[in-house]
Amino acid sequence: MKNFDKTEEKLNENLNEESQTAVFTDNDMPEEEQNETDRKKWYKKPRKIFIVGGIILLLLGVLSFIIWKNMGRSHHKAEPIPEYVEEPNSSSISYESSKINIVNPSTKKIIVEDVEWYHGGDDYKDSIVLFAKNGKRGFCNIITNQVIVEPLKYTKAWQFSEGLAAVEKNGFIGFVNTSGKVVIGFRFPFRGNPLYEFVFHNGHCVVADSNNKIGIINNKGQWIVKPLYDDIDLTKEYAIVYKEGDFKKQVDYNGNILKDGIIDDINDIYYATSYTDAETGRPMKGEIRNPDFYEYRVGNHSGLINSQGKFITRPIYTSITGISKTLFCATLQDYRSKVFIDQNGTVISGKSFYKM
Repeated sequence: MKNFDKTEEKLNENLNEESQTAVFTDNDMPEEEQNETDRKKWYKKPRKIFIVGGIILLLLGVLSFIIWKNMGRSHHKAEPIPEYVEEPNSSSISYESSKINIVNPSTKKIIVEDVEWYHGGDDYKDSIVLFAKNGKRGFCNIITNQVIVEPLKYTKAWQFSEGLAAVEKNGFIGFVNTSGKVVIGFRFPFRGNPLYEFVFHNGHCVVADSNNKIGIINNKGQWIVKPLYDDIDLTKEYAIVYKEGDFKKQVDYNGNILKDGIIDDINDIYYATSYTDAETGRPMKGEIRNPDFYEYRVGNHSGLINSQGKFITRPIYTSITGISKTLFCATLQDYRSKVFIDQNGTVISGKSFYKM
């Protein structure tokens, strides 16, 4: 029995020693064991960072590849030209080995191969396509598979309108029909004209003459409004014509003037004034609107008109501002030089000041 008690005592001592060892914390560990534990914890953190970083880099790589792949599918060649505004997405175009080919939209037969750009033939609405090849312009019919105008001699061309298309050769504009035949000769100078000047509207087209003035021709190439103007707006029933330094005019398509004295806008004129503040009694400066005179605008030019609707000056200035109720400062067409004009539109010369 005594032996049994001693054995039990010994067993309890051993259990107490093991339990004391089991409750050690990191701070209770020997220094070497503590350092080893810290190293293991430190290694685990960068491994997580490396894994997450690798996943992000992989996703960025896949995204970059997709963007590059999509960019490589575009074969349109941009060329800044004045003849057309946009290049439509068309069923009459095919791509092969980075080449743009014009094809029949039904049979996909190639009509013109390896063009630089094209315009027209959008969803069967226009059977004639304008294209550029080797720096020249040509036309083809995507229904009949015919090349109407070979890209050999015209350096610029415009889309067909009312059966006619403008083409440029040696600095002059002529017009061809849908068979490619020149029906209006090359006698209109090309001067970097905007698109609308070579497009027919209701049988009328704006073109220039050798004096760099514009007028209106019919579909036979005959002048119906003489080339006397700097700007023309076409409507169905009439045109608005404008010559710099003059009023706009409404003319019919027989060249008759229907209305003169057309302007674009009218503005108030203000001039400086001095007055006494009613509350403080102090002298003040400000501006007052002129009730008797206005600045009117025609194009980029200005003139003076009174409150009774009488034109005091023609629109020969670039701006008019007020000096007093009857004195004005007008800027000349160089946009720098200025003159004084009175209520009658008379320019006040230097001699007037000398007399004063």
